[in-house]
This record gives sequence, structure tokens and C-alpha cells, in this order.
Amino acid sequence: MKILGITIPDMIMNLCKPAQVYLILSLISLTLYIISMLNVHDKILEVEPEGEGIHHYTLSGLVIKMIFTILWIYLLNYICQFKYGKKIAWFIVLLPFFFMGLMLIGLMCAVSFISLQSTKNKELQQKLDSKPLDSKPLDIQRQDPQMMKGEPLSELLR
Repeated sequence: MKILGITIPDMIMNLCKPAQVYLILSLISLTLYIISMLNVHDKILEVEPEGEGIHHYTLSGLVIKMIFTILWIYLLNYICQFKYGKKIAWFIVLLPFFFMGLMLIGLMCAVSFISLQSTKNKELQQKLDSKPLDSKPLDIQRQDPQMMKGEPLSELLR
């Protein structure tokens, strides 16, 4: 297939490397989008057989995604023509992966911190529950008459 006298493989080979990488990533993304679109459409038709599904909605999303991909490839290829353009284009292509990596690391740190705090809280709760009431200082026992009733300290702290 020729567009303006140039075949599509020649057009792809004439792109700079960042634009080619973005093209490959976009083709993978478009393929996954089409697979997802077909699966969701079938699931909607199972739930609502009389309905039309979401075919038009996802088809327009696919067209917009394809237009966006073509525009970004053109823009990346244009940026590559400048002096430091290839470095800038690589930065633009890899920036989302960098942010996703940072978000993944942040999420892992947050989950491990929450897990650690939860473990510490459970250990502290077990220590409070197992501690006998008569080991408390006398001035606390005199101030709070409920401590004399035998309620666990953890119930009183809540």
C-alpha cells in the first residue's frame, strides 16, 4: 500500500527510533484495546441481549486512539529533526514508564509501611490484652474505679 508514493514499511523505516518505539508500543496498545473492546461488547450483550452494547462508544475510542497515535508519531519524528531532538523525543516516549515505575515503587512502599504498622499495632494490642490489671500504678487504680471491675486495658483505651 502506497501513501503519497511511499510504501508503509518505508515510512516506518524513515521514522526516528523514538517514534518507531512509540509506534510499536501503540500497536500493542491498540491490539489490547481491540481485544478488550470485543470482550466487553460480548459481556454487555450477555447481560442485555436486546441492547446494542457499547460498540459505538468503543469504536469511536479506537478511532480517537489511532488518530492520537498518528499525531504523536508525527510530532516525535518532527522533534527528532532538531539538534537535541532525539534526546527530547526519547524523554517524551519514556516519561510515562518512568512515572509508572515511581508510582509502583511508591505503592509498594506504602503497602509495606501499612503492613508493618498493622503488625506493630497487633503486637501492641496483644501485649495490652495480656498485661494483668494489678501491674498498673496505684494512682491510676485510685483515679479510675472502672479499672477495679476487671475490664481489660485495651477496652478502656478505646
